[in-house]
Amino acid sequence: MTAKLCLYKSAILSYLTYCSLVWHFCRKKLERVNERGLRTVSCNWRTTYENLLARGKLTTLYNRRLQNITIFMYKVKNNLLPINVINLFQEGTAKSSYNLRNADFLIPRFLTTTYGKHSLRYFGPYLWSKLPSNVRKKPSLESFKISVRKMNVENLVDNNCEGCILCNS
Repeated sequence: MTAKLCLYKSAILSYLTYCSLVWHFCRKKLERVNERGLRTVSCNWRTTYENLLARGKLTTLYNRRLQNITIFMYKVKNNLLPINVINLFQEGTAKSSYNLRNADFLIPRFLTTTYGKHSLRYFGPYLWSKLPSNVRKKPSLESFKISVRKMNVENLVDNNCEGCILCNS
């Protein structure tokens, strides 16, 4: 089992997590592929998906993508990305005259769910504002990554769009 799992993590899981910021909102189908792969590796068709993840010491792909978004936002906050990417996001103090908590970034308003709420420009600052301040203020990228990878970021996200087409496809 451990050799198969190691092979699965290196050969298959890397494809499922590659460029996860680009196709973040396709989560249901990817989770099914991951579940089927874990069942094949473990030769276990009866256990729950959560138990398979626990045995493999893995997290859901959705949680992994959320972790990647928070790492991306840390890079934006600390100017570790190209300037044209950083310019997609506005700092929270730029247009706000209010002294708001967690206002590192301005969360833009959106008109449609498809191109507004389900965009990195909205969702990145939203997720960043939900992180605890002790995590957001980590001094280095490595220490930030370590603390985020230990978190279950899914708990920070409100699932108000349970019934929308993108989340259920």
